[in-house]
Amino acid sequence: MKLVILDKDGTVVKYLGDRPANTPEEQVLLPGVSEKISWLKRQGYKIALASNQGGVAWGFISYAQASALMADAAAKVGADAYRFCPHDARAIRKPDAVAEYAVACKCRKPEPGMLIELVRQFEVTPAETLYVGDREEDRDAAERAGVRFVWAHEFFSF
Repeated sequence: MKLVILDKDGTVVKYLGDRPANTPEEQVLLPGVSEKISWLKRQGYKIALASNQGGVAWGFISYAQASALMADAAAKVGADAYRFCPHDARAIRKPDAVAEYAVACKCRKPEPGMLIELVRQFEVTPAETLYVGDREEDRDAAERAGVRFVWAHEFFSF
């Protein structure tokens, strides 16, 4: 492996409180994440994050807020890159939906778009890439991208 891609919510960070984070102060690293990623970086692995952020489409958070949350999580783990998908076609049913993001796309997991982009960015093959996540959508995206998948609780031993 040369590239390890991690999901964000539930894999790398958890929310403080009973709702999804709107600001970086409302998310913290899960136990063991920092140590494991530091070890991976010392071994020469590149680290990236890939996360659905459909709350943008639903109007729960702005694109700028989602970007700030991703940048914060990436900084906390020392990631070399990140991608996020603000789209969710299901949001179109909600009156407060943000129309430009309430669309189907090729990046929203379980679609493999974000993973494929990161594989290309780092000029590695899918066989040299691992995706770590906590949801079925993560596993399905990894399968569709042709990359190996590991459940977050197994990878980090939560």
